[in-house]
Amino acid sequence: MRMHWRGSLVRWTLTLAAIVAAAGCNMVNPDRPAPQPDTTVFGNLLQVAKGAGGDGAVVLDLKVGAPRLLLKEQQEKGRPTPAMEGGLQAEVTAGPDTVVVLAGGRSLGDLPAGTEIVAIPVSGTTRMIGTKKVLLDAAYLLDFASYRHWKLPKLDQGGAQHPVEDPARINSAGIERAPVPLAGGRVLYFSARYRRPWQPGGRFLGARRKGLPDPKKGAVLRPYRTELKKDGWSAPAPVVFPDVADTTSIEISWVDPKETRCLVTVTPPDGVPWVGEATRKSGKAAWGRIERVESLGKEDARDGVFLAGSSTMIVFATRRSGSPDLFLSSPKKSPKPMPLDPRINTPGSEWGPRVGPKNELLFCREDRQLLYAGGVVRPVRLPGTFRIVITEANPTRDGSWVFFCRPQYTPVDQDQDIWVAAWSADGKLGEPVAVDAWRP
Repeated sequence: MRMHWRGSLVRWTLTLAAIVAAAGCNMVNPDRPAPQPDTTVFGNLLQVAKGAGGDGAVVLDLKVGAPRLLLKEQQEKGRPTPAMEGGLQAEVTAGPDTVVVLAGGRSLGDLPAGTEIVAIPVSGTTRMIGTKKVLLDAAYLLDFASYRHWKLPKLDQGGAQHPVEDPARINSAGIERAPVPLAGGRVLYFSARYRRPWQPGGRFLGARRKGLPDPKKGAVLRPYRTELKKDGWSAPAPVVFPDVADTTSIEISWVDPKETRCLVTVTPPDGVPWVGEATRKSGKAAWGRIERVESLGKEDARDGVFLAGSSTMIVFATRRSGSPDLFLSSPKKSPKPMPLDPRINTPGSEWGPRVGPKNELLFCREDRQLLYAGGVVRPVRLPGTFRIVITEANPTRDGSWVFFCRPQYTPVDQDQDIWVAAWSADGKLGEPVAVDAWRP
């Protein structure tokens, strides 16, 4: 894989130059913010101040300019270095929906003046005042160390590290996702795969778990089961189904309390997923073959879950309407699955449905975790001033705990880990705990 950071830097410079030129044409009122094309902004921190509203937002003043490490690399190779003349500054607003990623667990208040900052704007929020100041609302706000680890691994000094992985643990440098908790959270099903290297010939990352096929055959998911005992979680054991090819991904999305029935997403090499069901005689017996759930139709389907208290009604995700949406299969009421409420399905991407004990619907829209209950869609958030990305939230059947995924901002593939938080009666989440350290 080729890294195109140089092209991105040139495009960034040209875009900012165009912004400055366009701003100069605003002769009617140079103090009125004029809309401009969105572009990632690099700069050095001048100060952090509280926002005008009462929502905890802060405003960062930046001196716009390319990061020193990029300029140094360009100069060492004899390439022309971009420069912004005239002291261009940026005023970046970070609000409750901003994702803040800072190395070393720092907060915005810890950052000294001069820290190199990268702001990725919310679409349509970039404006210009005169020719000296850029205004934008940040969707993502990172220090340059975090940004280069995520987007520019060639410049990240720690990017080549390969941690020793313990297959007896749940979270690893690979992908752990799709948590399905049982027994109050003391039994956990999850799916895992290796994380792809950011450079050709690099090492695949993640625990070398039994049951994971050779990663060179593709990013193949496999399900695992672990149980919390007095001395911690048992080593995750592969959940095996007969006649599954090495190139086919298997992901469990629902398991009954007795662990004798499950719903599975099967993704063959052609990439068209379908939902299947498997059963077994007891919780200790071998699983039977995965049989396609015909009531979901012949089109693509994934992430199937039964409604609480039902053995036939399945909520699932599909692209059959033209974009990823959620559908409900209710064979007793309709021969065909039907799309869910327009408050749930939007032009965006809806995926990852899960069902709570009172038939609350948890689902994801893009990278946002949402909850539909009482006819209202609202976000599911972890405590904190800024948004922490969580997805695939799945509550225990008693509603006390929620298991979910959190990303680490790593190149090519984002390292996904499983976390746990208490779920209170008002729907709020408590402080998150990495699943390996969780003890109820």
